[in-house]
Amino acid sequence: MGRLGGMLLRTSAAKGSGKRMAILCPLLLLPSATAFSSPISLSLRTSTIRSTVSSASVPVSPLAWARTSASASRFLSPTLPSSRSSPLRLCMVEAGSKTTPGDFLQLTYTLSLADGTVIDSTENRKDPYLDEVGNSQLPAPVAKEVESLEIGGSTKVRLEPEQAFGEYKEELAFEVSKAQLGPQADDMKEGMKVQLITGAVAAITKVTEDTVTIDANNEHAGKALFFEVKVEKLAKKASEIETATFAGGCFWGLELAYQRVPGVLGSAVGYTQGEKQDPTYEEVCSGSTGHTEAVQVKFDPSVVSYDKLLDVFFGRVDVTQLNQQGNDMGTQYRNGIYFHNEEQKKVAEKYKAEAQEKFGKKPVVTEILEEDKFWKAEDYHQQYLEKGGQDASKGAEETIRCYG
Repeated sequence: MGRLGGMLLRTSAAKGSGKRMAILCPLLLLPSATAFSSPISLSLRTSTIRSTVSSASVPVSPLAWARTSASASRFLSPTLPSSRSSPLRLCMVEAGSKTTPGDFLQLTYTLSLADGTVIDSTENRKDPYLDEVGNSQLPAPVAKEVESLEIGGSTKVRLEPEQAFGEYKEELAFEVSKAQLGPQADDMKEGMKVQLITGAVAAITKVTEDTVTIDANNEHAGKALFFEVKVEKLAKKASEIETATFAGGCFWGLELAYQRVPGVLGSAVGYTQGEKQDPTYEEVCSGSTGHTEAVQVKFDPSVVSYDKLLDVFFGRVDVTQLNQQGNDMGTQYRNGIYFHNEEQKKVAEKYKAEAQEKFGKKPVVTEILEEDKFWKAEDYHQQYLEKGGQDASKGAEETIRCYG
């Protein structure tokens, strides 16, 4: 059993260093049948610890299913509140129609154990579940099958443990002293749930006079699953979709802001405007590659305008901070708008000029450049805050809590 005290740390940036200092903060106690909607009280941005805990199970919808088995092992869909209607307009097509890369499909799915117990389905989602052909967020074996289906087709795929929640890992069971946890440690009992910075809901498995043992393995670790999915409709053709790219500090919070916008069909976080090919998170954090953390969104211009996306950007990002957003410091946190065509460039420059008038002598430092190669970030970064239980449904208004 390993001691993974790093999972209990909130971190803040050391001024000018781009690094983060660890500050102890309390665990969040959860009822045994939580809907994962409570605020997460554990924050972590230290990359070395991230790599240790990234394989822990994380509550998340199939939107964040990774294309690799290692990331797929972190899958768990939260139980979501009551349904909310979506303004997304769907294109009806004939059953049997073929799809092309870049199309967005509306899917329904059921995830179950070998004994037939359903552990998640699209009935738990507020909005229709959409997936992009050729850039799927589903686990690789399922994505491959879905791409071969016609509209109206369905398939059922068996996922082995390593393709689902992963095998049980001893290192994800760790011991914490009650002194570290503070007064709340007295209320902890075996069987209770706690939520970690990764978004994982872990179980308290042992309580002694001085320590608490926490197990971050998913309760379904080591089990095979069955993923049954049907292609219901063609939501939008690739030819009718546009792309926009923005950078505004930590990409977790900015992505969630765009996920909530009606008309945004899909999103991804990644790295852009740098020199190195296919950089890692650790390399980007070093500041040596020239990249910035960015969010790329696919949107339906008949539902949401590029202007509206810029409203979200200027409403959330401090455009007067150079190479910084809040406690996040370094060139990788500079803010920018990366246009995909001349019309986007024109509108972005207009918005920047208007912002400069608002701030007067305080310079607006937002860079406006043509979009360069966008390198998608590691799978565990994708839809990170949604994985932690924050509401990503269209029109959601609760405060976005970006940790780190």
